[in-house]
Amino acid sequence: MAGRRPLIVVIDDSPTSISLYERSAASLDVELAVFDSPASSMRHLLDHDADLVFLDILMRERDGMSVLRELRALDRHQSTRVVIVTSKDYFQDRARAKELGATDYLVKPLRSQEIRDIIQQATGAVTKADG
Repeated sequence: MAGRRPLIVVIDDSPTSISLYERSAASLDVELAVFDSPASSMRHLLDHDADLVFLDILMRERDGMSVLRELRALDRHQSTRVVIVTSKDYFQDRARAKELGATDYLVKPLRSQEIRDIIQQATGAVTKADG
């Protein structure tokens, strides 16, 4: 990560959730790439090394588990930290996410501080300097 800010990718088709991620990361020295479409996120991830991905399971276009499977098939993202986010806490989804290589599994609603803590722990991101 030397010489560049950590890249945080959010894949979620909920405008409310996207807004929460944007507000949560605003005080951190990170690059935030937000996608409301799994297809556009995958096009981006083909050419970019993300440090952390927040991935919603329930999306209109495509479910997050299939996105995670596709992400893990890419050499550059076999070890990328992926946090699965969902509004439903089902044991079978947790097990499947772990099997597919998810780093963590969070149930909505998320809090801004929780998101910031995860970003900082996963990437070592620091708070932006005042000024």
